[in-house]
Amino acid sequence: MNEIERQHIDNEVKRAAEVVRRGGVILYPTDTIWGIGCDPYNDKAIKKILEIKKRTEPKSLIILVCDVRNIENFVEDPVPIAFDLIEKWNRPLTVVFPRCKKFSDLVMTPDKTLGIRVTKERFTNKLLKELKHPLISTSANVSGTPSPLGYKYIAPVIKESVDYIVDYRRDSFSEMKASTIIKINDNGSFEVLRP
Repeated sequence: MNEIERQHIDNEVKRAAEVVRRGGVILYPTDTIWGIGCDPYNDKAIKKILEIKKRTEPKSLIILVCDVRNIENFVEDPVPIAFDLIEKWNRPLTVVFPRCKKFSDLVMTPDKTLGIRVTKERFTNKLLKELKHPLISTSANVSGTPSPLGYKYIAPVIKESVDYIVDYRRDSFSEMKASTIIKINDNGSFEVLRP
């Protein structure tokens, strides 16, 4: 990465973080597909995301963290297998944990499960470190429609509804894939929800 690209990322991180801190909703590139994000402690911003996606059914959102050690802040007694899976999985992995805490019912399901992904991608990792807290990440599509594999596939209605669109990676021709999703059960076993 050259100095110009590094500076571009740093500038976009600062702009996106400022919008999130003000309670805004951002459209941003992640380690997988483009996401819609906000502060997971701001219910007004979360409600805006649910309106943008036209989501009505109770379904947990995903939060991104920048370090696997952060998980213990949000999950009561996470089972060791979860950390092994995160470390050894060969592509981005979202883990749905039971017994989550510190978030409103708008983020978690009624049974207190929550999807968490540890991201190592440059932009999102820097953004999380700048914010010093997790970030909501949900696919940039209306519920029930296909997830866009790149910025150019995101519907205009989504782009027009957010408060800020990150400039980084908008012109990328690479098509990304959504993360694998696994669910950890109370007994320590796990199941793959999305390969």
